[in-house]
Amino acid sequence: MITNNQQMELLDQENELDDDFNFEQDDGDENLEPFDPTKIRVKTKPMTMDVLLRRIKHDEIDLDTEFYRQSDIWTPKAKSRLIESLLIRIPIPIFYIDATNDDKWLVIDGLQRINTFKKFIIDQELTLTELQFLKDLENKKYNDLPRAYQRRIEETELTVCLIEPGTPDEVKYNIFQRINTGGLPLNNQELRQAMNPGKPIQILKKLANLPEFKRVINLTKKKNERLEDHELILYFIAFTLTNYQDYPENKGHTYFLNEAMKKLNTIEDNLIQEIENKLIIAMKAAYNIFGNRAFRKSQKSPVNKSLFELWSVTLSKLTAQEIEKLINHKETLNDKFKQKMENDPDFLKSISQASSKVKYRFEKINQIVQEVLSC
Repeated sequence: MITNNQQMELLDQENELDDDFNFEQDDGDENLEPFDPTKIRVKTKPMTMDVLLRRIKHDEIDLDTEFYRQSDIWTPKAKSRLIESLLIRIPIPIFYIDATNDDKWLVIDGLQRINTFKKFIIDQELTLTELQFLKDLENKKYNDLPRAYQRRIEETELTVCLIEPGTPDEVKYNIFQRINTGGLPLNNQELRQAMNPGKPIQILKKLANLPEFKRVINLTKKKNERLEDHELILYFIAFTLTNYQDYPENKGHTYFLNEAMKKLNTIEDNLIQEIENKLIIAMKAAYNIFGNRAFRKSQKSPVNKSLFELWSVTLSKLTAQEIEKLINHKETLNDKFKQKMENDPDFLKSISQASSKVKYRFEKINQIVQEVLSC
């Protein structure tokens, strides 16, 4: 028979494996309300290379790749072979573009290829190397090519799938997920930041760099590269902007976080500052109460995002006097919290699956806090 402690260790091991690929725990979003398939508006159209290049030159395609962990990971050989494919007329894969804003397209799939075209044709930065067939073009740049080859590139016909205006955001996000088939697919937070460039990313980046946050979270470089620190910040923001009692259970965590990400596009500066102040208060309190075990099921466990949202949001709402009392009674608080994980299977499940029993886990943490404050 598996004990509660053994069950916790198994869940931690599973979460740690999941974290290597996608910081989203199994949040149960698969069984939520489906969207209306009639709202999918995707048009496939041919497009010549010179049309694509004109959009790049006029800054009408968003190539600010800060949200992509693999913004420029192709080797010179891989880039050169792509150009060679154009020259010998080998078809290249379809491009997927979010064209809901006609003035600024977002690249869903094909960013590496478009960046290669830009570096070779427009920027003149790429020198062809390690070609397989056209050996006579080795060490040449675009301007060094015979005009016949330049014309062949410019007149290359590409196949582009455009997500058209009117497509709901939840549909766009689903499309992002389905066609995201690269060598190391984007995780959910990377997809969110791909769909919301600009202000939202700057907010998350600023808060994730707070020393109070970094001290208590202490994620590995690998996890930070995959924006797991940004996702934790988004959890805090989401439940700061929306009370847990109003959490949309029928839509799930993916929808909830996507909506919070969208809100950051229009959030006012004074509210951003208020959120930052609350986060700093919560991080200092968590460190003083839990130390290196903050937001973890055990000392050796990885950061658990459900515990992060629970404790960070709960602590951020307390007064300075209440936080001081929790610090003075931190042994009691830690004991009650540990007992809750060991003796309440529903609570343990709720912190192991992001969308499971959200209101329940907030209520139980609030109950523990109030019990300690009443000591």
